[in-house]
Amino acid sequence: MPGVDEVDQRILLELRRNGRITLTELGKKVNLTPASVKNRLEKLMSIGAVKGYTAVLEPTFLDEFVQALIEVEITSEANLDKILLSIAMMENVLDVYRKTGEYQIFIRANFKSREELNEFLKKLSYRILKANLRRYKVSILLDQFKESGILTKKVPKNERRYRRY
Repeated sequence: MPGVDEVDQRILLELRRNGRITLTELGKKVNLTPASVKNRLEKLMSIGAVKGYTAVLEPTFLDEFVQALIEVEITSEANLDKILLSIAMMENVLDVYRKTGEYQIFIRANFKSREELNEFLKKLSYRILKANLRRYKVSILLDQFKESGILTKKVPKNERRYRRY
């Protein structure tokens, strides 16, 4: 990417691991002063390399016990950007993607119950997609091991033999 060097990429990788890292800590990791890190971060934000900051949360603390992956096949790609933006604005939606393959839309969302998921699917079908919906496929997540680059399962001490590949 023009304007992004190897040091910038190292900064981005560290931010992906820990969005709350201080400028001082980040500077130590990439061998720069905090002021230099700040200047580079401002540049990276201005060119869109950093889209925002967020926290990785445990959904059950928000009473969200059902996590779903929803794939949607549509009949026409006309107005697809408008459809994707409408889906992205829905309260339960965490991620929405346009993708290749049989299903053109991929959604990840959290719900308090299966009933709330069903209501979401009705709203998606009848208010947003309407006649443009061919079919959808829903998968319920059973367990999670990594989210947004963060390991969500603790590795037991006796099993620390696992390495990063």
